[in-house]
Amino acid sequence: MTVDEAADDYSYGVALFVGGVMTKSAPCLSASKSEMEQLAGLLNGLEIEPCHFEDIIEDYLTDFTI
Repeated sequence: MTVDEAADDYSYGVALFVGGVMTKSAPCLSASKSEMEQLAGLLNGLEIEPCHFEDIIEDYLTDFTI
């Protein structure tokens, strides 16, 4: 999970690490820390391929959130 502290309010996102190196990130997805923790848990549990990172985030945001 990533945090953007530059704004007045916190904004949370997720990042993909491969071999301890951040390869992709999706910052500022939500103001809800618990929602991003849930998304990070889903991504970790699925052990996704890096090429599916953006697609899964898009599906999560459009199918599981209002």
